[in-house]
Amino acid sequence: MSSFFKKTIQISLIIAFLAMGNIVIAQETSTSLSSIYINISPVSPRAGDSVVLTLSSDLLNLNSSKIVWYIDGTPKRDAAGKSITIKAKSDGQKTTIRAVVETSDGIIKEASQEISPAGVDLVVEPMSYTLPFYKGKPYFAPQGTVKVVAIPDIIIDGTRALSKDLNFKWSKGDIVLGSSSGKGNDTLLVYGTIPVRDINISVQISDDSGNILAENSKLLTTDNPEILFYEDNPLYGVLYNEAVVGNYNLGTREELTIVAKPFSFDFSNDVSEESDYTWNINGNSITPAGKANELVLKQTTNVAGTASVSLDLKNVDRIMQYVSDSFNISYGQ
Repeated sequence: MSSFFKKTIQISLIIAFLAMGNIVIAQETSTSLSSIYINISPVSPRAGDSVVLTLSSDLLNLNSSKIVWYIDGTPKRDAAGKSITIKAKSDGQKTTIRAVVETSDGIIKEASQEISPAGVDLVVEPMSYTLPFYKGKPYFAPQGTVKVVAIPDIIIDGTRALSKDLNFKWSKGDIVLGSSSGKGNDTLLVYGTIPVRDINISVQISDDSGNILAENSKLLTTDNPEILFYEDNPLYGVLYNEAVVGNYNLGTREELTIVAKPFSFDFSNDVSEESDYTWNINGNSITPAGKANELVLKQTTNVAGTASVSLDLKNVDRIMQYVSDSFNISYGQ
């Protein structure tokens, strides 16, 4: 055989070999692109939440594939199909999920995911006036101001994460509050608006890599402020233990001092530049001689009767904070 034919045969074999190699490489590349993914809902589960895990794939037909789920390395015998539901563990305790898929034509793929329960509590603190010694929470009054504090409950590498190391993204409805968001920004001030409506506040906490660790939301509902009336006793002072409601029997006493206390108004004090008190007795306007929120009632005759005492109180800076209340005074024998 001539050298020319030998070279021709060698070249043909090399081309055929390369062509076969290309076919093998192309088939392997096609297989490697067929990935599976585990989707988690909710994305940031809290401890004890039901978590739905769903498999998806860009190319593989999962409906005709054999799927085996593993929870912390143990196969879940009662689970079959593309979706399973598990319970998230206590805060900081991880659950390792692995799904192995074998297709009808023998392709085997697997995906894994870790679930680390985390949470964030939202504490709402209306910034409005309350009574001395009052231990409860005031209302979020119309046009009021409320402070929302996010308290994260997140464990990272066995250590509870601090707010200063986390990123907070605050939203009001569908609007992201960029100026109030950022690293360590765990507090948000919310201002009521006109028209008055409920406000949905949400926070999303992430790490420096952008991974969402926890999220929560709170609906802020408004409630009207109130006026509370108390007797100012000359011996014991203001009797905060019992409010004057409905009818107060003065009896034969010559004098009674009533103190009005605002509740959940955005006042700096009970009598301030923002507060406007208007007293009426039997429909007649009365101007107190002393403090605007104190009314002195005097009995000058022994004739029995009843008087209606009313008070209109408003915030001159926030027109939606207004309330009117009244009570009756019985006097004489």
